[in-house]
Amino acid sequence: MFRQASHVSARAAVCAGAACVLAVTAAVSAFMLRPAAASHDVDVDTVGIGAERNTAADAGESSADRMQAVTVDTSSVTASAARSITVSDPDPVIVLAGYDASNPSTAAAALALGTTDPLPTAPHVLPDERDGWSCGQASAYSHADNDDGSGNFGTDVTASGVPLSADGLTVAVPESQAHLLGSPVAIRYGETIIVATVTDTGGFGGYGRALDLAPGCWKAFGVTDVHDWGVRTIYYKFL
Repeated sequence: MFRQASHVSARAAVCAGAACVLAVTAAVSAFMLRPAAASHDVDVDTVGIGAERNTAADAGESSADRMQAVTVDTSSVTASAARSITVSDPDPVIVLAGYDASNPSTAAAALALGTTDPLPTAPHVLPDERDGWSCGQASAYSHADNDDGSGNFGTDVTASGVPLSADGLTVAVPESQAHLLGSPVAIRYGETIIVATVTDTGGFGGYGRALDLAPGCWKAFGVTDVHDWGVRTIYYKFL
């Protein structure tokens, strides 16, 4: 009897211990499976933090709407990438060192012939001498050796009435060509080209000279003193 009772008591103790272990395990499992309290407060549509946060509900749009709003339309990018741009080289130009801007007819003729402001990449060319250009001799004069037709020198009087100036791009022609007064004339010396106005006449035709250059012209050709010019070969064309 005693041994049987002892055996029953031992068995009861084992069962009680097992029950206790199960109870502890259940409690731990319940604690581990319980969702975090913060997870119940998270709104997946919330953008921003704190009192300044905005939600999709506030903006009246869903997460899908926001995704659609930021979708990039690549059709225009593709079209731009496929577009090709062709840039042709600038046409060759005649570059002018200057022209008589005080005479509208001369200015218009000059800009029809060439330009004083070419594109940096434009090739520079000389006029075609076969296109109405002539080769001749040109002398030079200044205020000091200009006369008024009556033997008085040191005057600015000219046949056209336009005063001779220290920098004007003007020329004189032989007296036999007085009908050219007021006409523009292109003159090339070396690679320098100017367009001047005929404002005077002189008695130099008998010496075989085609033009007599006023100060602005021979200065444009790089000469600083009228006596340094003398008589030189030029190309010219009345425009």
